[in-house]
Order: sequence, then C-alpha cells, then structure tokens
Amino acid sequence: MPSSTSSLVPQATRGPNGYFPYPYSSDTLVGDLRTTLLPVAIMALASFLSTVGLTCFITHRIIFWRKYYRTYPGYNQYLLLIFNLILADCQQSIAFLISFHWIAKKGILAPTAACFIQGWLVQVGDVSSGIWVLSIAIHTWFSVVRGRQVEYVRFCCCLVGVWVFIMLLAVIGPIAHPKNYFVDTGAWCWINPDYFKYRLGLHYFWILLSQFGSVVIYAYIFCLLRHRIKQVLPASRTASSQKISRAARLLVLYPIAYVALSLPLPAARLAVWNGAKVSLTFYCIGATLMTSCGFVDTILYTLTRRVLVSEINDSSTSQAFSTANRTAGTHTIPEGDDGVMISLGKRGKKTQGVSASDSTEDIWNIVKTDSFEVKSETLHEQRASASTAEEYR
Repeated sequence: MPSSTSSLVPQATRGPNGYFPYPYSSDTLVGDLRTTLLPVAIMALASFLSTVGLTCFITHRIIFWRKYYRTYPGYNQYLLLIFNLILADCQQSIAFLISFHWIAKKGILAPTAACFIQGWLVQVGDVSSGIWVLSIAIHTWFSVVRGRQVEYVRFCCCLVGVWVFIMLLAVIGPIAHPKNYFVDTGAWCWINPDYFKYRLGLHYFWILLSQFGSVVIYAYIFCLLRHRIKQVLPASRTASSQKISRAARLLVLYPIAYVALSLPLPAARLAVWNGAKVSLTFYCIGATLMTSCGFVDTILYTLTRRVLVSEINDSSTSQAFSTANRTAGTHTIPEGDDGVMISLGKRGKKTQGVSASDSTEDIWNIVKTDSFEVKSETLHEQRASASTAEEYR
C-alpha cells in the first residue's frame, strides 16, 4: 500500500481510459501480489461459506423453533448478538472475496462497481465486526455486574440502532466525496489515502476502541467470575460451578481471537503513518487474518453453545433459576441480617419464553446461587451455634 499520501502526486480523476491514474488504479498487479492475494481470497471463501451456513442454521431454528425447542429462541439476547456478529463477518468475507475478481483481471481498477462494493463492504464489515464484539462484551458486563438484562423491546431497538450507526459511518465518506472516495490502495479497494481523517475517524478509531474495550471488559468479567467461584467452599461446589469455570475461560477466547486476527492491519497502518515501510505481503497476511474472523467466530459459537447451552441445560440449579420461572421485575433474595441482597435479574414479560439453557446470564445466576446456598448454610450454622451457647449458659 502507499506509504504516505504525499507520494500520491496524481489526483484521483478519470483518465482517457475511464480509470484513475496509478496508484489510485492499477492495470496490473505489481510484484507477486497475485500470489499473495490468493490466500486472502481463499480464507474469505471459507469465512463466507461458514458464516452463510451458520446464518441459515440459526434462521431456520428461529423460524421453525417448534420442531427443536419448547420455547422461542428469538428472545435469547446472547443468540441475537452472535447472529449479528456473524452477519458482520459475512459482509467482511464478501469484501475480500472480490480479490478473486482482481486476480482474474490481473489488476485493481477504479472507479468500477467492484471497487466501490469492495471498499464499502470493507468499511462496513471491519467496523461492524468490532462493534458487535464490543456489544457482546457490554451485554455480558451488564448481566454480570448489574445482575440484570436489557428489556427485550429496548434490546431490539439497540440492535437496530447499532446497525444504523454503522451505516452512518459508512455513508459519510461517499456522500462527502462521491467521485473518488474508494480507490485502489495497493491490494484492494478502500478509502482514498488522501482522506486520512476519514480513515482514522470512521474506521480505525472504532476498531481500536472495540479491541481495547473488549479486552478490558472481558478481563474484568473473568476476574469477577473467578472471584465469585472462589467464594464457594470447595466441598460445597456443585457441578454447575465447575461448568461455569470452564465457561468463564471460554468467554475469554472471543476478545483474544478478535484482537489477534484484527490487530495486524491497523497496526501496520499506524506504523506507515509514523514513517515506517510495510510491504504488500504483510498487508495480505493481515487481510487473511482479518477475513478469517467469520470462520473463527463460527467455531467459537459452536464451542460456546456446547458449554453454555448443552451442559448448563442439564444443571438442576439452572432449571431452578430458569428464565421461564422469572417475572418481569427484579427479584432479590436476602442472605441474612447483614442486609446483602442477591439480584436474580430483570427482564420483560416476553423473555419469559426463553429456555434456561439458552442464555448466558444463567451462568452468573448459577454462581450467585451456589454462593447463596453456601452462605445460607454458614449463617444457619452460626445461628445454631449461638443458640447452643445460649442453652449452656
């Protein structure tokens, strides 16, 4: 990719052949770019097939839920967040699937419909993947720390609002610069390097914010879960506690995978802005990792569903505190005379149709339940000891 905008002497205006001059458009793929683009396209194909397959699977289960579930899974907020993340990954994979087109053309031509579509999908796919990962982290934090869940209608409004915000970030540039916003940037079409502020403010800022925010939130959640589990006496720990410990470790894989796969590209761009030289091969490696997010997220969904759904479904504790048994209000259970209360969550009436096995906040409630049971036993023992001491007096 171009190392700086100052080297771009030609302006992105159409030439006699109808295309922008080099480097905004390339008639040929320089060097071994055709070879290095191939892994990007192949991984994009793998992510596209996996995300489309998972999207169809989830959609089928939601539409024909009566064949598979006793209650409607569409009220499961965790499932809806994952579903939107998969949609974002799918758009990102489609963007890099266009690399097959450039390989066949032996050049990256702009302005063309393929260039505009790729630039648009790179913008939407990259930013939306990060924002949805961050949204999952925030939702999990809200369930753990606040001990409640967003009311279903408000939650759906938030989902729509996130997509509106993502699309707003995507349309600002093309509206401001409709003629030359997306151009050849070396290995694929994206935002014109002349528009540095647009790249930073509409793209990289949100990716870096999502990376940093997700790591911080999940690190806090993981430490909080570990702390709560340690409060339960080893002899009193149930099978649910052990499952929660495994689930807590698995949750950390989401931010780790996202940061590991998405960090190289923005890191390379920041290095270029600081004067460093980065090869097109490194950009292609970064793009290969970035576009593999869909494939990896599909695997992670399969793993988290097995641990967070299948195993917890067998837990009697989870059934005792299932979503179906909760009311619309926030319920608390007193632990004793110290006045400490345990929140069992808040949700709207519609969420009562969710199975206990289909929502991650049951994890936090199982931990709270185990702690409550142990603390209650301890309080009973202390009161019994006090009563015995009074009798001997």
